[in-house]
Amino acid sequence: MDWSCALRFLLSVILAASLGLAEEQEEEGKALVDRAKQLSDIRAEGAPAFRLKTSFKVFKEDSTVTEGTYTETWVSRRQWRRETVLGDFRKIVVANGNKRWLLNSTSAEPEGAEEAGIKMASLRFPPEFWKPEKIEDRDLGSLAARCMETKPDYTGGKSLLCFDKDTGTLAAEVLPLQVRDRIVDHACEYRDYGKFGEKVFPRVVRCFEGPRPTFEENLLQLSTEPSPDPALFARLEGGTESVNCLGAAKPPTLLYSPRPVPPRIENPKNSVVLRLIVGTDGKPHDLRVVGSVDKAFDNAAMEAVRRWRFKPATFCGEPIATRIDVNIKFQIIGAPP
Repeated sequence: MDWSCALRFLLSVILAASLGLAEEQEEEGKALVDRAKQLSDIRAEGAPAFRLKTSFKVFKEDSTVTEGTYTETWVSRRQWRRETVLGDFRKIVVANGNKRWLLNSTSAEPEGAEEAGIKMASLRFPPEFWKPEKIEDRDLGSLAARCMETKPDYTGGKSLLCFDKDTGTLAAEVLPLQVRDRIVDHACEYRDYGKFGEKVFPRVVRCFEGPRPTFEENLLQLSTEPSPDPALFARLEGGTESVNCLGAAKPPTLLYSPRPVPPRIENPKNSVVLRLIVGTDGKPHDLRVVGSVDKAFDNAAMEAVRRWRFKPATFCGEPIATRIDVNIKFQIIGAPP
């Protein structure tokens, strides 16, 4: 027997079986995501106009709790209004036709304000983000769920989506998050679904970083709004005007990225993660460290990224400012990558 031929044949059979399983899992994963969206997407094309109001809490590491409210009036993707109040902070965003206006009470948006309302709009990421490495049944407390787990990302963490096996609704979402020198699970659970027309919608969303609660949102009102006041969608005096694009945004493109210079001979075990805004000028703004390993390396990363240049993101062809995270890995000059 030609053992080399037999081995090659066996390997090809194993590879074909693996590819077949991967394709089956991708199809099942897409079906799970599509089903959950179909059930809960109250902003789908042709859905009735509505008024949504929630209350939410932001739990900080120092054990303080800030409470706020979120209100949204939705007619269509061309016409809507959202208002977030958190402590002394107030943000209003209005879209009308091809125009959008933003009005903030302060330039600095407090932690947690951007989560309000968005968390209740579940499955925010596109299907390609959730390509599964495996899909399996799991018990989430008293809930039987079908869960899809992705391959590890650059941090080594895995993302997870779990769906109620009985209803198909989203039950939990887990994303890896780098907090200083470690990776923690940022998990949100979706509970107590209620009927809204032909859709169902969660009444409670709770989020955690590891065991620590970070965010909770409760539904106060979700009702049809057949004739909203046109004044709600008027131009915001003093607001920043931009394009209300009905298509997809194009992300920024990195044009120039000088490497950071390591402050010492040894490299940190983990990379530095920076959060920044790529402005319409293509320059980085409002840089801050969200994944730290060593202050000296943090400063070196900040110094390098300040010199980066981008082709800005666009929305319907118009340049827009975009918030992104960048992962900075250090390398000693002359050392293999």
